[in-house]
Amino acid sequence: MSNYRINETHIMVIRKDSRTGKLVTDYLPLEFKEQAKLNELKQLSDTAGITGEDMFKATQQKGLGYLLEYYDFCDCVSGSYQCCSSINIKDVKEGFYSNSKAFYRLLESRTIPYCLSKKYKEYREDPSIVAYSSRHIGWNSMNFSLNDDLSIAYNTNFGSGYANYFTANLKYKDIDILPYSMWVNYYNANIFQILRYTRTYCISNSEWQPALEFGRDVCNSLVQNPRGFANEWLVGEVRKMVDGLRRIFNNHGSVIAVNESNGSGRELKTKEEIILYRGEKMSGALSFLGKIKEIEKLNVSMESYITSILDMNRQMVPQLQEVIDEYKEKLAELTQIDEQLMEEIAPIKSFVDNHINECADNFIGDTSYSSRREAEKIMSEVSIVFMEANEQLKDLEEKESRLSNKIYNMRRVVNTLSGYVETIESFMEKEYAKAA
Repeated sequence: MSNYRINETHIMVIRKDSRTGKLVTDYLPLEFKEQAKLNELKQLSDTAGITGEDMFKATQQKGLGYLLEYYDFCDCVSGSYQCCSSINIKDVKEGFYSNSKAFYRLLESRTIPYCLSKKYKEYREDPSIVAYSSRHIGWNSMNFSLNDDLSIAYNTNFGSGYANYFTANLKYKDIDILPYSMWVNYYNANIFQILRYTRTYCISNSEWQPALEFGRDVCNSLVQNPRGFANEWLVGEVRKMVDGLRRIFNNHGSVIAVNESNGSGRELKTKEEIILYRGEKMSGALSFLGKIKEIEKLNVSMESYITSILDMNRQMVPQLQEVIDEYKEKLAELTQIDEQLMEEIAPIKSFVDNHINECADNFIGDTSYSSRREAEKIMSEVSIVFMEANEQLKDLEEKESRLSNKIYNMRRVVNTLSGYVETIESFMEKEYAKAA
């Protein structure tokens, strides 16, 4: 593929091999068949005295006016919004394209959108083409049936800046194939992303290669081993997740947390980091049970995996509650110390502020921030009592700031762990209600 640039020189497709019946990927050329006419317009654009308006008329006369139509095309898929809008004579007269060379560059840039739009239409009507790459602007979802049981949707939002995405979602007999193992493999895995997509890709035309090869390989594996497919792609992912949850549940020591975006790992060593990690992974796994139960529609029992997830969560609650109670007790002590510190700070701060304001008002003439800082400097030089009080105030305020940050972080941990407990208990109550 080294000489192929997907969606520029070639469009990538999944097609059915007529000889073997397997799905294969291919690169089909994007050829602009009226290049000779375009070359003539290039020569015209180099002629002295030719304007953009002349180029517009010549384009129409040569039958290339379709290049000036609107195309659903994203020029830079990873960039912000750009539109391949239609161009009329008014646009040429009033805009940048009044220059003949600029107009020709516009025409030349529109050959790819035109060729792609033709290929989209052609492949939609070609039964041998199963799926293909695209450069649609904005939100788009292309659904393809790989065979009678398997379908894939390629969802893109190209040219939308920070809102860009490129995902693939596989369904087997209308059941989502989801990457459950990501939940335990990556520290920062996103529950809602796992529940929506089978795979996510970087925002680049070249990413169509792994995206389409993924669809091809999954479909071929189904054809080669239909009985083992559900076990590999559906049950297998759940099994990996449950095995990972067991490792996390039983590991009270340090944990290596892997970042999904770059594969880098960091060690979670503190008790606080580890309990937060374990609580998140255990309670979060409950969100997947609805999708996991759907797999049973294929006459595959998921009961043992569901039971394991529920049991680990039940056992997790007292462990979480123990840390919550411990932190609440410490918080009560630290809050009392903080209040005492604030009481100690108040009169000293009042003394320092009054002297600074008085100095700033009497000797500088205003009480702006810069004037107050200058007054503080003056007072420290002329009054030992003020200097000592000011230094004491700074030491106490620094101590209180560190204590306040510690209290804030401990409250954050308590609130987060309490949220995990609430999630687990709420889920269990609903399960008991269903059973009753």
